[in-house]
Amino acid sequence: MEGGWFCRLREKRGRFLKWVAAALVIWLMPLTAQADFEKIRIAVLDFQLQGQGYETEDMGAIVAEWFITALVKAGRFDVVERAMLKKIINEQKLGMTGVIDESSATQLGKILGVKVIISGSVLKLQDVLEVNARIIDVKTGSIIAAENVKSISSTNLQQLIVLMSEKIIKNFPLECYVVKRSGKTVTIDLGRIAGVKTDMEFIVFKEGDVIKHPKTGEVLDVTRIQIGRFKITHVQNKIAEGIIIKEEKSDAIAYGQMVKSVAGPLKPESKEVVIRPPRKKISPVATSRPYVSKPPVRQKVKNDVLNKLRSNNLKNKIYVAKTVIRSGTEDQVVLDAIEEELLKGYRIKSGNRNHVDAMSWLCKALGATAKPKYQATLKKVAKDAPSRKLRGYAAKALNNY
Repeated sequence: MEGGWFCRLREKRGRFLKWVAAALVIWLMPLTAQADFEKIRIAVLDFQLQGQGYETEDMGAIVAEWFITALVKAGRFDVVERAMLKKIINEQKLGMTGVIDESSATQLGKILGVKVIISGSVLKLQDVLEVNARIIDVKTGSIIAAENVKSISSTNLQQLIVLMSEKIIKNFPLECYVVKRSGKTVTIDLGRIAGVKTDMEFIVFKEGDVIKHPKTGEVLDVTRIQIGRFKITHVQNKIAEGIIIKEEKSDAIAYGQMVKSVAGPLKPESKEVVIRPPRKKISPVATSRPYVSKPPVRQKVKNDVLNKLRSNNLKNKIYVAKTVIRSGTEDQVVLDAIEEELLKGYRIKSGNRNHVDAMSWLCKALGATAKPKYQATLKKVAKDAPSRKLRGYAAKALNNY
């Protein structure tokens, strides 16, 4: 009897321990998955100034701050705070600006625990501003990537830094796995904490041939075969969902396959970005032949822009606003026309979502200029617009002031 009682007790104890073990596994699974993702630790040095005529001697530090802000917003980087960086550099007597040598990069990387360092220079030659950035691998001290942008207007410099940061981010793609497939919806094991954002696109791969060393037999790599592509539509803290936009064949994308992020919110330019200020109008020179006035090409372009802006086509208004933001134009006629259209349309109560979108883009275009002239208009929209969404965009635009 005692033996039977003891056996039953041991059996119950065993079942209890198994239940506890299973519960622990389930509880720890999300923690383990999340622990697998680590933000890339990175340091940004002040950019070295070359040339004369800068608006401030702190331009190199300002450029570094713009880079840090853009990288932090991406959500996938752990950027060393500048005060800490400066303290370490002073203690180690290293250069805070410019290009650092191999030994300095390795030394700084070990102290800060960073994987990469971004350094570079701002060059001013007459009216041309050129920003060069280099990504340095601290293990080897070598430059693993370099980016470059130019501008003929210092007012566009911050916009160019944001664009360059997107180019740099493309060198650090996110890699994760498919954890669920339902119809055309794909779920991955990274989310907001890892820097995943809506509209990001991911490529899906399957494993192909194994590449081995001919002498040692060591597995060097496994080929990846692209089988599909999807766009993120919904993001949570630890997971994200997307809609399949391309697939090699039906049900090719499946659970457990690896995915890799591609271009982010801004598509990297394949060539240097040059933003030029408006050309000065050239007065026609009198000749012996009768002069027939023709509008210059730039005036034709401006007229086309104004016609699109003042048309009833809401998509045309959005197109003009986006173009103004991308180009950084300071053309007063165009900007005044944008303000005029915004004042005409922001109080219209419309169930048309495109109308609210168009008015929101006009707010963004005016805010991007940071011109005091348009501040009052944006405040008026932020306060009086019937659409809560439009009020929100106007308030965001005011953050530039």
